Parts: sequence; structure tokens; C-alpha cells
Amino acid sequence: MTAYLNACLVKAEALARKAHAGQVDKAGQPYFLHVETVSQRAGAIVQRWPAASPAFLLKAKIVGFLHDIVEDTDVTLSALRRYGVPSDCILAIERLTKSKEVSYQDYLARMKQNKLASVVKIADMTHNSDVTRLARVTEEDRIRQQKYCDAIEYLSDFTCERCRRAFPLAEMGEEVKDGKILCRGCQNQDGSFNMLLM
Repeated sequence: MTAYLNACLVKAEALARKAHAGQVDKAGQPYFLHVETVSQRAGAIVQRWPAASPAFLLKAKIVGFLHDIVEDTDVTLSALRRYGVPSDCILAIERLTKSKEVSYQDYLARMKQNKLASVVKIADMTHNSDVTRLARVTEEDRIRQQKYCDAIEYLSDFTCERCRRAFPLAEMGEEVKDGKILCRGCQNQDGSFNMLLM
């Protein structure tokens, strides 16, 4: 499994580099540097979690590279499937892709139902809220920075729908069972916990 996901990570990096070629971020830097940073930061966040699986760590890095690809390039979810991106990574990328028809709060609420999407979005917003990357900071930048800080706080914890206890994101189970978000403990009791789910 790890060898397969390592190969997927190499392919994801190459695809992101090609798809974002010629794009620049708000700081005028090549856009690929942003997705590369998000991949690294998502991995760093997951590495601090004591019970994270090696598979989940690799998937977070894959999604980090591909988190903006559907929204900002002509690559589609179907193309990602054909490219061999794992299905749970594709689901996270779908959750990370903004739609004009969905409010920002609903967008975050959908993301919060997916641990992989949540951790990558936290890494993304952490990088996007770093105003030291900008030559000049405007009031709009400060407002956006506060919006991201609020969203990071919102995505950083959850309530288990079985035991009703509040937990940090690290304690969320890596699957959604019957549409319910469960803590790792409740998923383990349920027998549905499978960190290697593809």
C-alpha cells in the first residue's frame, strides 16, 4: 500500500507541476510553489498526530498537491480517476473545490465531514494567510487573513456523532460511516475503522 501511495504522490506532484505551469499566486510567485507548500504543510500536520497511519500521511500530501487542480485548471475529477488518484483523495479534492452555488459556510461544513479535506484546507489557509509573502498588505488582505483564521479554528475540531464528545481533528476517524462523523474510538468499536481504505 505504501509503495502504491508513494508512486501516486510522485505522479500527483508531476501532474500539479504541469497543470499549474504558467500560473502565479497573489505574491507573483509560481503557483506550483503554493501547492507544493500545502502538500508539505499537510504532511507536517499529520506527522504530529500520534495515531496517523503512513497511508493517511501520504494521502494528505497527494491531496495537498492536487487541492486546487480542478478549481484552477482544466483537469477534471474524471481525469484524476483515470490518472489513478486514490478514490478517497478524489473525494477530498471534490470537497476542496469551491462552487459558486454553495455559500462559504456550507463549503466549510461539507469539508468538515472529511478529515483529509479538512487537514489540507487548514494547510492551504495557513499558507494563504501568511501576509509576509506579499510585497504590500492591504485591508482586503487583513480581512481575508481573519476569515482564514476563523475557518482554521472551525475545521480544527469536531463532535463525534455517536458519543457526542468534542475532539481535535486528529481524533476524527478516517472514514465516514453511514454519513456519520465518528471519533477514532467509536469507529474502532464499530469495526468500521480501516485506515487503508481506497
